[in-house]
Amino acid sequence: MSLPYNPALDGVRALSILAVVLFHCDVPGAHGGFIGLDIFFVLSGYLITSMLTAEYRHGGIEIGRFYAHRALRLYPTLLLMVAVYVGLAPILWPADDRWLSAVLAALYVYDYALAFWELANTIGHTWSLGVEEKFYLLWPLVLPLLLRTRHPVRWLVSVFLAITAWRYFVAMNWTWAQAYFRFDTRMSGILLGAIAALTHLKVSKRALAVACMVLLVLMALPSLPTSHQTEAVTLRITLAELSAFVLICFAAEHGRAKFLASRPMVYIGRLSYGIYLWHFPLVLLLRDTQPLWITLPVTLVFSLAMAAICLHLVDTPLKRWRQKAWPEARRTA
Repeated sequence: MSLPYNPALDGVRALSILAVVLFHCDVPGAHGGFIGLDIFFVLSGYLITSMLTAEYRHGGIEIGRFYAHRALRLYPTLLLMVAVYVGLAPILWPADDRWLSAVLAALYVYDYALAFWELANTIGHTWSLGVEEKFYLLWPLVLPLLLRTRHPVRWLVSVFLAITAWRYFVAMNWTWAQAYFRFDTRMSGILLGAIAALTHLKVSKRALAVACMVLLVLMALPSLPTSHQTEAVTLRITLAELSAFVLICFAAEHGRAKFLASRPMVYIGRLSYGIYLWHFPLVLLLRDTQPLWITLPVTLVFSLAMAAICLHLVDTPLKRWRQKAWPEARRTA
Protein backbone atom coordinates (compact mmCIF):
# COMPACT_ATOMS: atom_id res chain seq x y z
CA MET A 1 0.00 0.00 0.00
CA SER A 2 1.50 3.34 -1.06
CA LEU A 3 1.63 6.45 1.07
CA PRO A 4 1.71 10.08 -0.08
CA TYR A 5 5.30 11.24 -0.35
CA ASN A 6 6.31 13.61 2.44
CA PRO A 7 9.51 15.56 1.63
CA ALA A 8 9.85 16.87 5.20
CA LEU A 9 10.52 13.33 6.41
CA ASP A 10 13.50 13.15 4.05
CA GLY A 11 14.61 16.40 5.68
CA VAL A 12 14.46 14.65 9.05
CA ARG A 13 16.65 11.90 7.58
CA ALA A 14 19.15 14.56 6.50
CA LEU A 15 19.36 16.01 10.00
CA SER A 16 19.90 12.53 11.41
CA ILE A 17 22.70 11.50 9.10
CA LEU A 18 24.51 14.84 9.41
CA ALA A 19 24.48 14.48 13.20
CA VAL A 20 25.95 10.97 12.94
CA VAL A 21 28.69 11.98 10.49
CA LEU A 22 29.73 14.98 12.60
CA PHE A 23 29.85 12.74 15.67
CA HIS A 24 32.00 10.11 14.00
CA CYS A 25 34.37 12.78 12.66
CA ASP A 26 34.88 14.09 16.21
CA VAL A 27 33.61 17.56 15.35
CA PRO A 28 33.63 19.82 18.44
CA GLY A 29 30.09 20.40 19.65
CA ALA A 30 28.82 17.13 18.15
CA HIS A 31 30.03 14.63 20.73
CA GLY A 32 26.47 13.45 21.34
CA GLY A 33 25.64 13.18 17.66
CA PHE A 34 24.92 9.48 18.02
CA ILE A 35 21.38 10.66 18.83
CA GLY A 36 20.95 10.87 15.06
CA LEU A 37 20.36 7.13 15.20
CA ASP A 38 17.58 7.61 17.75
CA ILE A 39 15.87 9.89 15.24
CA PHE A 40 16.35 7.26 12.53
CA PHE A 41 14.77 4.58 14.71
CA VAL A 42 11.71 6.69 15.53
CA LEU A 43 11.35 7.63 11.86
CA SER A 44 11.58 3.98 10.77
CA GLY A 45 8.90 3.00 13.26
CA TYR A 46 6.66 5.78 11.98
CA LEU A 47 7.10 5.04 8.26
CA ILE A 48 6.81 1.27 8.39
CA THR A 49 3.87 1.31 10.78
CA SER A 50 2.06 3.90 8.65
CA MET A 51 2.58 1.82 5.53
CA LEU A 52 1.60 -1.50 7.09
CA THR A 53 -1.42 -0.01 8.86
CA ALA A 54 -2.71 1.44 5.59
CA GLU A 55 -2.19 -1.93 3.91
CA TYR A 56 -3.94 -3.74 6.77
CA ARG A 57 -6.98 -1.48 6.46
CA HIS A 58 -7.19 -2.04 2.71
CA GLY A 59 -7.35 -5.81 2.61
CA GLY A 60 -4.49 -7.09 4.74
CA ILE A 61 -0.70 -7.12 4.90
CA GLU A 62 1.08 -9.09 2.20
CA ILE A 63 4.03 -10.22 4.26
CA GLY A 64 6.04 -11.79 1.44
CA ARG A 65 5.72 -8.66 -0.67
CA PHE A 66 6.79 -6.50 2.26
CA TYR A 67 9.89 -8.61 2.91
CA ALA A 68 10.80 -8.54 -0.79
CA HIS A 69 10.43 -4.74 -0.94
CA ARG A 70 12.63 -4.26 2.11
CA ALA A 71 15.29 -6.62 0.75
CA LEU A 72 15.40 -4.88 -2.64
CA ARG A 73 15.53 -1.48 -0.97
CA LEU A 74 18.27 -2.19 1.57
CA TYR A 75 20.33 -5.24 0.67
CA PRO A 76 22.06 -4.33 -2.62
CA THR A 77 23.85 -1.24 -1.27
CA LEU A 78 24.79 -3.08 1.92
CA LEU A 79 26.26 -6.01 -0.01
CA LEU A 80 28.18 -3.64 -2.28
CA MET A 81 29.73 -1.89 0.72
CA VAL A 82 30.58 -5.22 2.35
CA ALA A 83 32.16 -6.50 -0.88
CA VAL A 84 34.35 -3.39 -1.15
CA TYR A 85 35.35 -3.81 2.50
CA VAL A 86 36.31 -7.46 2.00
CA GLY A 87 38.40 -6.52 -1.02
CA LEU A 88 40.24 -3.66 0.68
CA ALA A 89 40.55 -5.05 4.22
CA PRO A 90 43.84 -6.92 3.65
CA ILE A 91 45.41 -3.60 2.63
CA LEU A 92 43.66 -1.05 4.83
CA TRP A 93 42.56 -3.12 7.85
CA PRO A 94 44.87 -6.16 7.88
CA ALA A 95 44.15 -6.95 11.55
CA ASP A 96 40.42 -7.42 10.87
CA ASP A 97 38.82 -10.82 10.56
CA ARG A 98 37.17 -9.53 7.43
CA TRP A 99 35.11 -12.62 6.64
CA LEU A 100 33.61 -12.72 10.11
CA SER A 101 32.79 -9.02 9.90
CA ALA A 102 31.25 -9.48 6.45
CA VAL A 103 29.04 -12.36 7.62
CA LEU A 104 27.89 -10.47 10.71
CA ALA A 105 26.98 -7.44 8.61
CA ALA A 106 25.27 -9.42 5.85
CA LEU A 107 23.19 -11.38 8.37
CA TYR A 108 22.25 -8.23 10.32
CA VAL A 109 23.60 -9.52 13.64
CA TYR A 110 26.33 -6.97 14.35
CA ASP A 111 24.10 -5.47 17.05
CA TYR A 112 24.42 -8.50 19.33
CA ALA A 113 27.98 -9.20 18.21
CA LEU A 114 29.19 -5.78 19.38
CA ALA A 115 27.21 -6.08 22.59
CA PHE A 116 28.88 -9.32 23.69
CA TRP A 117 32.15 -9.71 21.78
CA GLU A 118 35.28 -7.66 21.21
CA LEU A 119 35.32 -7.33 17.44
CA ALA A 120 36.80 -5.24 14.68
CA ASN A 121 34.53 -2.22 14.32
CA THR A 122 35.37 -1.23 10.74
CA ILE A 123 31.87 -2.07 9.49
CA GLY A 124 30.41 -2.34 12.98
CA HIS A 125 28.16 0.60 12.22
CA THR A 126 25.87 -1.93 10.53
CA TRP A 127 24.64 -2.80 14.02
CA SER A 128 21.85 -0.25 13.62
CA LEU A 129 20.70 -1.98 10.42
CA GLY A 130 20.46 -5.16 12.46
CA VAL A 131 18.14 -3.43 14.91
CA GLU A 132 15.88 -2.20 12.13
CA GLU A 133 15.94 -5.46 10.17
CA LYS A 134 14.68 -7.44 13.15
CA PHE A 135 11.85 -4.93 13.43
CA TYR A 136 11.06 -5.37 9.72
CA LEU A 137 10.92 -9.14 10.18
CA LEU A 138 8.68 -9.11 13.25
CA TRP A 139 6.40 -6.12 12.78
CA PRO A 140 4.26 -7.39 9.86
CA LEU A 141 3.48 -10.43 12.02
CA VAL A 142 2.79 -8.56 15.25
CA LEU A 143 1.05 -5.40 14.01
CA PRO A 144 -2.15 -7.11 12.76
CA LEU A 145 -2.60 -8.70 16.19
CA LEU A 146 -2.07 -5.33 17.81
CA LEU A 147 -4.54 -3.57 15.53
CA ARG A 148 -7.22 -6.08 16.44
CA THR A 149 -7.09 -5.04 20.10
CA ARG A 150 -9.35 -2.34 21.49
CA HIS A 151 -6.51 -0.05 22.55
CA PRO A 152 -3.41 -0.63 20.39
CA VAL A 153 -1.76 2.64 21.42
CA ARG A 154 -2.04 1.75 25.10
CA TRP A 155 -0.33 -1.54 24.40
CA LEU A 156 2.43 0.23 22.50
CA VAL A 157 2.97 2.77 25.27
CA SER A 158 3.18 -0.05 27.81
CA VAL A 159 5.75 -1.94 25.74
CA PHE A 160 7.73 1.27 25.11
CA LEU A 161 7.94 1.88 28.87
CA ALA A 162 8.90 -1.75 29.52
CA ILE A 163 11.69 -1.73 26.90
CA THR A 164 12.96 1.60 28.22
CA ALA A 165 13.05 0.20 31.76
CA TRP A 166 14.84 -2.90 30.47
CA ARG A 167 17.53 -0.77 28.79
CA TYR A 168 18.03 1.19 32.03
CA PHE A 169 18.39 -2.08 33.94
CA VAL A 170 20.94 -3.46 31.47
CA ALA A 171 22.94 -0.22 31.53
CA MET A 172 23.07 -0.08 35.30
CA ASN A 173 23.88 -3.74 35.84
CA TRP A 174 26.02 -4.73 32.86
CA THR A 175 27.81 -2.59 30.26
CA TRP A 176 26.85 0.43 28.20
CA ALA A 177 27.58 -1.55 25.03
CA GLN A 178 24.97 -4.17 25.91
CA ALA A 179 22.42 -1.44 26.55
CA TYR A 180 23.32 0.55 23.45
CA PHE A 181 23.67 -1.95 20.61
CA ARG A 182 21.06 -4.67 21.13
CA PHE A 183 17.69 -4.90 19.40
CA ASP A 184 15.89 -5.77 22.62
CA THR A 185 17.17 -2.60 24.32
CA ARG A 186 16.96 -0.23 21.35
CA MET A 187 13.54 -0.96 19.88
CA SER A 188 11.98 1.61 22.23
CA GLY A 189 12.52 4.37 19.66
CA ILE A 190 10.99 2.26 16.89
CA LEU A 191 7.93 1.65 19.07
CA LEU A 192 7.66 5.37 19.72
CA GLY A 193 7.59 5.90 15.97
CA ALA A 194 4.79 3.34 15.73
CA ILE A 195 2.86 5.31 18.36
CA ALA A 196 3.30 8.45 16.24
CA ALA A 197 1.92 6.58 13.22
CA LEU A 198 -1.19 5.43 15.05
CA THR A 199 -1.97 8.64 16.95
CA HIS A 200 -1.26 11.35 14.33
CA LEU A 201 -0.63 13.84 17.10
CA LYS A 202 -0.51 17.51 16.24
CA VAL A 203 2.33 19.37 17.91
CA SER A 204 2.62 23.09 18.46
CA LYS A 205 5.51 25.21 17.28
CA ARG A 206 6.44 25.72 20.92
CA ALA A 207 6.68 21.96 21.46
CA LEU A 208 8.75 21.69 18.28
CA ALA A 209 11.10 24.43 19.47
CA VAL A 210 11.60 22.67 22.81
CA ALA A 211 12.25 19.34 21.08
CA CYS A 212 14.82 20.89 18.73
CA MET A 213 16.54 22.63 21.64
CA VAL A 214 16.76 19.35 23.56
CA LEU A 215 18.27 17.62 20.54
CA LEU A 216 20.86 20.39 20.11
CA VAL A 217 21.85 20.19 23.78
CA LEU A 218 22.11 16.39 23.66
CA MET A 219 24.23 16.63 20.53
CA ALA A 220 26.65 19.06 22.19
CA LEU A 221 27.16 17.11 25.43
CA PRO A 222 30.29 14.95 25.76
CA SER A 223 29.29 11.33 25.66
CA LEU A 224 29.94 7.89 24.16
CA PRO A 225 32.17 6.02 24.02
CA THR A 226 34.54 7.61 26.53
CA SER A 227 32.39 9.40 29.10
CA HIS A 228 28.93 9.62 30.66
CA GLN A 229 28.23 6.13 29.36
CA THR A 230 25.35 5.08 31.64
CA GLU A 231 23.64 8.45 31.35
CA ALA A 232 24.07 8.40 27.57
CA VAL A 233 22.28 5.08 27.11
CA THR A 234 19.51 5.80 29.59
CA LEU A 235 18.21 9.33 30.08
CA ARG A 236 19.77 10.85 26.97
CA ILE A 237 18.39 8.21 24.63
CA THR A 238 14.94 8.63 26.15
CA LEU A 239 15.06 12.41 25.74
CA ALA A 240 16.30 12.02 22.16
CA GLU A 241 13.52 9.56 21.34
CA LEU A 242 10.81 11.79 22.79
CA SER A 243 12.21 14.85 21.00
CA ALA A 244 12.41 12.88 17.74
CA PHE A 245 8.78 11.85 18.29
CA VAL A 246 7.77 15.52 18.40
CA LEU A 247 9.90 16.40 15.36
CA ILE A 248 8.47 13.55 13.28
CA CYS A 249 4.89 14.32 14.30
CA PHE A 250 5.49 17.88 13.13
CA ALA A 251 7.09 16.78 9.84
CA ALA A 252 4.27 14.31 9.20
CA GLU A 253 1.73 17.13 9.53
CA HIS A 254 3.78 19.76 7.68
CA GLY A 255 5.20 17.88 4.71
CA ARG A 256 6.20 21.11 2.98
CA ALA A 257 7.92 22.71 5.97
CA LYS A 258 10.28 25.26 4.45
CA PHE A 259 13.59 24.04 5.88
CA LEU A 260 12.97 20.30 6.12
CA ALA A 261 11.42 20.13 2.66
CA SER A 262 14.07 22.28 0.99
CA ARG A 263 15.74 20.68 -2.03
CA PRO A 264 19.21 20.20 -0.44
CA MET A 265 17.76 18.63 2.72
CA VAL A 266 15.49 16.32 0.75
CA TYR A 267 18.33 15.14 -1.47
CA ILE A 268 20.66 14.51 1.49
CA GLY A 269 17.81 12.62 3.10
CA ARG A 270 17.42 10.45 0.02
CA LEU A 271 21.16 9.72 0.20
CA SER A 272 21.17 9.13 3.96
CA TYR A 273 21.23 5.31 3.83
CA GLY A 274 24.20 5.29 1.47
CA ILE A 275 25.99 8.02 3.40
CA TYR A 276 25.60 6.01 6.58
CA LEU A 277 26.99 2.86 5.03
CA TRP A 278 29.99 4.42 3.28
CA HIS A 279 31.20 7.11 5.68
CA PHE A 280 32.27 5.09 8.71
CA PRO A 281 35.13 2.92 7.36
CA LEU A 282 36.72 6.04 5.87
CA VAL A 283 36.31 7.95 9.13
CA LEU A 284 38.21 5.22 10.94
CA LEU A 285 41.10 5.63 8.50
CA LEU A 286 41.27 9.39 8.82
CA ARG A 287 40.18 10.73 12.18
CA ASP A 288 43.13 9.51 14.28
CA THR A 289 45.82 10.53 11.81
CA GLN A 290 44.43 13.58 9.98
CA PRO A 291 43.20 16.97 11.22
CA LEU A 292 39.50 17.69 11.25
CA TRP A 293 39.73 20.05 8.27
CA ILE A 294 40.80 17.05 6.18
CA THR A 295 38.72 14.32 7.83
CA LEU A 296 35.35 16.04 7.64
CA PRO A 297 35.32 17.32 4.02
CA VAL A 298 36.93 14.16 2.63
CA THR A 299 34.40 12.00 4.48
CA LEU A 300 31.48 14.12 3.33
CA VAL A 301 32.56 14.23 -0.31
CA PHE A 302 33.35 10.53 -0.48
CA SER A 303 30.19 9.33 1.29
CA LEU A 304 27.95 11.70 -0.67
CA ALA A 305 29.49 10.55 -3.96
CA MET A 306 29.19 6.85 -3.12
CA ALA A 307 25.65 7.30 -1.85
CA ALA A 308 24.67 9.12 -5.04
CA ILE A 309 26.19 6.35 -7.17
CA CYS A 310 24.26 3.73 -5.20
CA LEU A 311 21.03 5.72 -5.37
CA HIS A 312 21.10 6.43 -9.09
CA LEU A 313 22.85 3.32 -10.44
CA VAL A 314 21.62 0.66 -7.99
CA ASP A 315 18.51 1.73 -6.06
CA THR A 316 16.67 3.61 -8.82
CA PRO A 317 16.98 0.87 -11.48
CA LEU A 318 15.88 -1.71 -8.90
CA LYS A 319 12.96 0.50 -7.94
CA ARG A 320 11.85 0.74 -11.58
CA TRP A 321 12.10 -3.01 -11.96
CA ARG A 322 10.16 -3.49 -8.73
CA GLN A 323 7.38 -1.19 -9.91
CA LYS A 324 7.09 -3.20 -13.13
CA ALA A 325 7.05 -6.47 -11.19
CA TRP A 326 4.59 -5.12 -8.60
CA PRO A 327 2.75 -2.26 -10.37
CA GLU A 328 0.99 -0.99 -7.25
CA ALA A 329 4.28 -0.47 -5.41
CA ARG A 330 5.20 3.17 -4.87
CA ARG A 331 7.81 5.06 -2.90
CA THR A 332 6.95 4.76 0.79
CA ALA A 333 10.13 4.93 2.82
